[in-house]
Amino acid sequence: MNKWIVESKGGPGGTFEISVVRENNEHGIKSYGWFDDNKLLISHNGGPCPWSVTSRIWIGLMALASTVAKELNEANAKV
Repeated sequence: MNKWIVESKGGPGGTFEISVVRENNEHGIKSYGWFDDNKLLISHNGGPCPWSVTSRIWIGLMALASTVAKELNEANAKV
């Protein structure tokens, strides 16, 4: 089974993407976008747009991504 992991690019104050991705999805890990059944979007700022998030919001989004990855891994373990 390929575990779900949290993947982030960028960070607070700039361009960013937060997703959960299968650990064997090399292209999804390296690239922005490419969402499908093996890479699920948690949040992003829309690419080159000037909108960003604060550090506090970033921490919350990363916590959400961790929760989603954990729940997906637990669901897969039951199958």
